Amino acid sequence: MRSAPWDDWLWVSALVMLPFASYLSLVMLVALMLTALYQRLYPIRQTLWQQGYGLLALGLLISACFAVNPSDAWLQLANFLPYFLLVGVLATAPRFRPSSLLFTTIAQALVLGSLPFSLAALVEYIVRFPSIAVQVTDWQMFQWIFDVSFAGHRAHGGLSHPNILSNYLIVVFGLGLGLLLGKLRLQLRQSPQLTLAIATATGLAGMGIFFTSSRNGLLAEVVLLCVAGYLARRYRWVWFLGLAILSTMAMGILLLGFGGRALDLALFTQDPRVAAWQIAMNLIHQRPLVGWGLGGFSHQYVPFSVTDHERLFHPHNLWLYLACDTGIPTMVLFCWVIGRAYLTGIRRLMLANYNPILLSYLLAFTGCILFALFDVTLFDARINVLSWFLIAAIGVLANNKPVNHQQ
Repeated sequence: MRSAPWDDWLWVSALVMLPFASYLSLVMLVALMLTALYQRLYPIRQTLWQQGYGLLALGLLISACFAVNPSDAWLQLANFLPYFLLVGVLATAPRFRPSSLLFTTIAQALVLGSLPFSLAALVEYIVRFPSIAVQVTDWQMFQWIFDVSFAGHRAHGGLSHPNILSNYLIVVFGLGLGLLLGKLRLQLRQSPQLTLAIATATGLAGMGIFFTSSRNGLLAEVVLLCVAGYLARRYRWVWFLGLAILSTMAMGILLLGFGGRALDLALFTQDPRVAAWQIAMNLIHQRPLVGWGLGGFSHQYVPFSVTDHERLFHPHNLWLYLACDTGIPTMVLFCWVIGRAYLTGIRRLMLANYNPILLSYLLAFTGCILFALFDVTLFDARINVLSWFLIAAIGVLANNKPVNHQQ
């Protein structure tokens, strides 16, 4: 294996460090993107236009022009436009095109890099049991747990919120499942120690999702497990393992509930998200074409319209958020641009020789799509970077020539 150029390792380092040192990581990514702009501005611009990002950016700009709070709308464009550039940079980078080797390295590094957060979530979940918490509240080593307060028995693992940790671990879980399926189906040349480490990190990520008590996280995890089980259906032991995992999850939910909340119908029918969705649909009906501008939902929200929520920044659904804040046409365009890349990746996976790396990124992004049904995490730059990196990687891998996975 040839040694990787130094900037390859910068990409790997920047992505792996995102949850650990987000500001340093973002500075590194900005530097890499500015360097790429200097080197190949025209190809990046051409690629973004061909893939529809130019029209999507135009739709966002038009929405900002008609926003009810223009300053906030223009500011929140930072949650979108720089990430379009990230897609263009990756799509035109020569080192990402000849093979998926660098994407393999990044996927492995992201999975292994999640271990501290999964272990922290395990410790936090245990410590938050009332009988234990009362005894260790004053312990300095656990102050990072008690300095942040959330409703219910939920772990945040040192990140800003349990849902952020859950989304991050869903990405890791999808990548890990894809890597393990590649090893299982293609018998890839990989050291047993690395395989064991990836399997351990993937398993702990799955446990960590449970510890966050995120219902959408658990939904995404179950779907990914079912997809992985189907792809490995010829191995009977995989089915037994999958059934054991799902049974354990079901038993844990029945015994412990969701974050200390008992499992009953009211947990779903009286979910504040339902009221938030109704508010969003009313706002969409009032301004269907250009929306209220990014941040418009939070400005139009009347305090306590949703029980116990004085402020609400988004309607807990990505599509309702986009339609409400940017208008239905821009939301549809967003779905077309992202959906085209995603579906191209799926078609390539079905038509071409089995590509475990493409599968890894597709599973991870599928997890993000499922998570977005019930939450909007793009306001966290760490999750936003990972999500856009996944869709960029899918686009690149889907357009690459077939590679030899035995290398």
